[in-house]
Amino acid sequence: MIKTKQFAKEMAKGQLIDHLKETVIPEEGTIPAYILGDESVYHLEHEKVFLKTWVFVGHESEIPAKNDFMTRELSGYSIIITRSGDDEINAFYNMCTHRGMKLCRADKGNKRTFQCPYHGFNFRNTGECIGVPLQKDIYSEDFDRSKLGLNQVRIESYKGLLFATWNEEAEPLIDFLGDFTWYLDLLVGRAEMEVIGEPQRFIVNANWKVGSDNFVGDSYHTMVTHGSIAKLGMVPSATYSKRGYQIHLDNGHGLNLGMPNPVFAFPEELKEEFKSNLTEEQYEVLSNMKNMIGNVFPNLSFLISHTEIKGQPISNTSVRMWRPIGVNKMEVTAWMLVEKSAPQEWKDRSRDAFILTFSPSGIFEQDDTEVFTDITIAASGPMPFQKNLTYNYTMGLQRETVDFVGPGVAYDDKFSEASQRNFYKYWLELMTKE
Repeated sequence: MIKTKQFAKEMAKGQLIDHLKETVIPEEGTIPAYILGDESVYHLEHEKVFLKTWVFVGHESEIPAKNDFMTRELSGYSIIITRSGDDEINAFYNMCTHRGMKLCRADKGNKRTFQCPYHGFNFRNTGECIGVPLQKDIYSEDFDRSKLGLNQVRIESYKGLLFATWNEEAEPLIDFLGDFTWYLDLLVGRAEMEVIGEPQRFIVNANWKVGSDNFVGDSYHTMVTHGSIAKLGMVPSATYSKRGYQIHLDNGHGLNLGMPNPVFAFPEELKEEFKSNLTEEQYEVLSNMKNMIGNVFPNLSFLISHTEIKGQPISNTSVRMWRPIGVNKMEVTAWMLVEKSAPQEWKDRSRDAFILTFSPSGIFEQDDTEVFTDITIAASGPMPFQKNLTYNYTMGLQRETVDFVGPGVAYDDKFSEASQRNFYKYWLELMTKE
């Protein structure tokens, strides 16, 4: 009976993979609606995407001191991220190796050791089991604590951004990011960056891909969804979001780069620090940047936004993760980043700009989450699958690429769906990979 059930499950998976191959056609701009609302697609994603790729889990500045720790979710499983006394960052499955109890239930703190709340087994923040209650009395002399170390999780960092994966065979993080690091340098490598405050968390009743899709390349929606900002005078016109470049790279990564900008959107005092950390070409792009919106596959989106606060121009930098917790539900976690050496007054205004625009109560965030929710509702249930409802992703198919100073495939304005097609192309490769 068990073998029969397993065979049926594998057969159903094979049929789904075949159907994905037939119906998801990114190169033609055809994306079926069912992939946003089908439970079987959601479960296959967990196996094929989130358990296989590098996933963002936080920023190094969240655990700045030795023995700091934080707990995070990695593809549906809790992990502990620690900074040891040797200043090394490690990650472990948040599970006691004795009976599987969740070892740490705090979000963050500072501890050299972790004690299991079930039987009291004790672990160093580098993973070793260092204490077993009554060990000499109740275990044999051959009992070996060294075999009870916490299960380590692969974790790597790029310019302070922490990524982890359950896949022992995954390529190194730097290879997964590839040339996209050129743009991540503008985001988090222009200066030493730090997270301000705690990450903001909120639930949106939407499929995670809608968020990644929006950030990887959709500036087109700004004219309508965010049309009120033009009426309020926050931007010069409803079509301001068209100017700039759309760029995509390998592994589904992509971004929209808004430029030129008549004013410098970053702290004037840090120009020399920026120049020392960036190439001449990167600094030139930064100097003329209006905004930068993108997505590291699968679900880390980022934003540099520029607005006016108290009559003065100011930028704010944030990253956000669309963590799937159901086919039609995700937890959004947003981190605000600032240059550590920036003046406090600049940091405060930048925080105010973030709160006004892309916090849970912000103008843009509320606009987007309402749209994300309605898209997911319309894609749910059997009807979209049965009727073979599809989305049109053909914008820009006829356009030629242009030369750009940075790497990747570039187009000379932001109204295109090339980056979304690139995102779904890589998504399909992972979903149908043997």
